[in-house]
Amino acid sequence: MSVDYQLDGDVAVITFNRPDRFNAIEAGLATGTVDALDQAGGEARAVVLTGKGKAFCSGADLSQLMGDYESGGPDLASLLNDVFHPMVNALANSKVPTVAAVNGVAAGAGLGIALGCDIRIMAESAFLTSAFTAIGLVPDSGTTWWLAQHVGVSKAIELTMTNKRVNAEEARSLGLCAEVVPDGEVVVRAVELATTLADMVPDALVTTRRLVRDAVELSFGEALEAERREQGRLGKTAEHREGVAAFLEKRKPDFRNAG
Repeated sequence: MSVDYQLDGDVAVITFNRPDRFNAIEAGLATGTVDALDQAGGEARAVVLTGKGKAFCSGADLSQLMGDYESGGPDLASLLNDVFHPMVNALANSKVPTVAAVNGVAAGAGLGIALGCDIRIMAESAFLTSAFTAIGLVPDSGTTWWLAQHVGVSKAIELTMTNKRVNAEEARSLGLCAEVVPDGEVVVRAVELATTLADMVPDALVTTRRLVRDAVELSFGEALEAERREQGRLGKTAEHREGVAAFLEKRKPDFRNAG
């Protein structure tokens, strides 16, 4: 299996399991990730995504394409459409919040996958790198969009043109990760954070994700309208009523059993 799935309470831990290839992406890993995210959306309240071994994800498995290169070159556009985009879209549209436990290098498409998670926790020795222009390509897997959103256009161009290795502390200073923890503790800390998110309302968290992402392309008035619409919808839910009652009663809300 290219992907392992484990349910830890309300948190689904999805692990890329190709350590001998530094968790490089091929069709099995991509499909396995889509399936795992779909399963998590039905039974978990948060997801942790990580890699087995020394790497988080080293990007596309180019060794799988050598035959195509020897016969004139692979159809990379179709590869992205058929293999990578379903994985990226499943992550970006996850029904529950996602936390990346970046245990090692996140390179190429692996960087895009890490940035596609809602929050990132990085191990001290982990680093991020674009890597695409080093082999004469442009970034994929949403990397250009995510970096521009997270660090701005100028810094995104610098990072993708130079393929600079961004270590964990620099990633934190740039806002690309939330925390840096000792090696060996990154999954534990990510699960702790995901468990905190699981105690909240998945619908409210996922809707917040969408509103924030959309806001950068909306006018102020359009953003206000989007907030008004979703506030009106969520304001009628049993979870919201439980949250208000808990606030007034000075106790922790029990969103799982609301209503």
